[in-house]
Amino acid sequence: PSKIIYIGNLFFEVTAPQLEAEFGRFGEVTNSRIVTDTNGRSKGFGFIEFANRDDADRAIRELDQKVFEGRRMSVQYHVPRERNKAQRNVNTKPSKTLFIGNMSYQMSDRDLNDLFRQIRNVLDVRVAIDRRSGQPRGFAHADFVDEASATKAKELLEQKVVYGRQLRVDYSTSTPASP
Repeated sequence: PSKIIYIGNLFFEVTAPQLEAEFGRFGEVTNSRIVTDTNGRSKGFGFIEFANRDDADRAIRELDQKVFEGRRMSVQYHVPRERNKAQRNVNTKPSKTLFIGNMSYQMSDRDLNDLFRQIRNVLDVRVAIDRRSGQPRGFAHADFVDEASATKAKELLEQKVVYGRQLRVDYSTSTPASP
C-alpha cells in the first residue's frame, strides 16, 4: 500500500483536473496524471498521489468499481513495475556524464535546481526537448568534473522520486565537444 493510487478503465476524454476533483474529496491530492501515448492521447488510466496513505485507502474503498464519466473505474494501490533488473543493471562503465530518465513532464526548472542542489561538481545539465513541440522529453544528461563526482551523484539521484516517478540513472558516454 502506498499513497499513490492507480485508476484504470477511464474514459479517454477524462483529464487530470477531473480526476483531482473526484479524488480530492478524500484528501489533499499532491499529484495527478493521465498516462498518454506518444501523440498525447490518453491510454485510459492514470495516477493520483495523496498527501497521506489514509486518504488513499479511503479513496480506494469508496471509488473502486464506481462509475465515473460513464465507465466503471478500477481503483487500486499503485505497484511500481518491477523492471528487469538484470537487463537494466548491465550498466555502462563509469563516466563523467549521467543519463537521468523517467523524469516527469511536470518538472520545472525549479524542480531540477532542487534536485541538483546537494550535488557537487556539476558542470552542465541538459534536459532533452522535443524539437517539434518544444516540450521536455522526460530525460536529461548531466556532466560532472570527474567520474567520482558522477558516481556520488548517481548514488544520490537513484534514490529520488519526483512527482511519483522513480528516476532512472545510468552512466552515459560523453560526447566530446567539437573542435
